[in-house]
Amino acid sequence: MITECIREGFKLANKNVQLVIISAIVSVINLISFFIILGLPVIAALLYLGFDLAHARDMLPSILRDPSELVTNYLGVIFLIVTSFVLYLAFTTVLSVYALGGTIGVLKDSAVNIHYNFTLASFFREAKNNLSRLLGLISLVMLGVIGMFVLFMITGGLVAGVINAVTKSKSMLEMFFSSFALLSIIVFTIGLFFAGLVFGVYSVVLLVTDGKGVMDSLGRTYQFLRQTPEALLFYFILIVGFVSANAIFYGIQIAVSVIPLFMPVVYIINTVFQSYLAIAVWSFLIVYYLKKSNYHARHVAYEI
Repeated sequence: MITECIREGFKLANKNVQLVIISAIVSVINLISFFIILGLPVIAALLYLGFDLAHARDMLPSILRDPSELVTNYLGVIFLIVTSFVLYLAFTTVLSVYALGGTIGVLKDSAVNIHYNFTLASFFREAKNNLSRLLGLISLVMLGVIGMFVLFMITGGLVAGVINAVTKSKSMLEMFFSSFALLSIIVFTIGLFFAGLVFGVYSVVLLVTDGKGVMDSLGRTYQFLRQTPEALLFYFILIVGFVSANAIFYGIQIAVSVIPLFMPVVYIINTVFQSYLAIAVWSFLIVYYLKKSNYHARHVAYEI
C-alpha cells in the first residue's frame, strides 16, 4: 500500500510538473521581498546608526544625564525594523499559503480526474478558494500546539518545584527525579512537535481535498488519524525519505559549491529540487488519503 501510494504520488507530481516552476518562482519572490521589504530598512537603519556612532563622543554626556534619550532617539529606527519584519512575515506567509492552496488543489483535481490538464486559471482559482480557510486552519493548529507546550512547561515547572521542595538534599533520588523530569520534557516536546506536524499536514490535505470548513476539517482529520493510525507511519517514512534526499543533495552541493562560479547554478538547482520534493510529498499524502478514506472519488482509477 505504501509503495503503491509513493509510486502513484510520483506519477501525480510528474503530471503536474508545472507546479515546480510556480513554487520556484514563489521562492524567488520571497527572496526578492526579503531584500526590498526588510533589507532596505535595515540598511537605512545601519547607516543612521553609523552616523550616530561617529558622533558618539559628542552624544555621550547627554546620554549619561538622561538615558531615556537613547531610547527616544532610536525609537523610530526600532519601529521601522519591527514594522518591516512584520510586513515581510505577513507577505511571505500569505504568498506561501496562497501558492500552497493552489498546489494542493491542482494535485487533488488531477488525482480524481484522469482527464484533468494543468492550467494557470485552475491554479489561481484553487489558490483563491483555499487561501482564507488555510490561513485559519494553520493559525488554529499553531495556537493549539503552542498552548499545549506552554501548559506542559508550566506543569513540568510545578512538578520540578514540588520535587525540589520534598527532596532538599542533593540525594540520588532528587537527581533521578530531576533527570527524569528533564528527559520527559524533551521527549514530550519532540512528540508534541511531531504530532502537531502530522495533524497539521493531514488537516491541510483534508481541508483542500474535501473542501470543508476549518473546524469540520479538524474534526475529520482527528477521525481519519484515529481510524487510520498507519497514517503516522506513512508520514514518518516520508520524513525519513525527505531528510535522506536532502542529505544526499546537500552533500553533492557542498562538493560543487567550492567553485564560486557554480554558486548561482547550485542555488537554482537547489530551489527546483526543493520545490519538486515538496510537491512530491504533497502528492504522496493526497494519494494516500484518497485511497484510505471514503472520499467519493476514491474508486476512480488514477492512470497516466
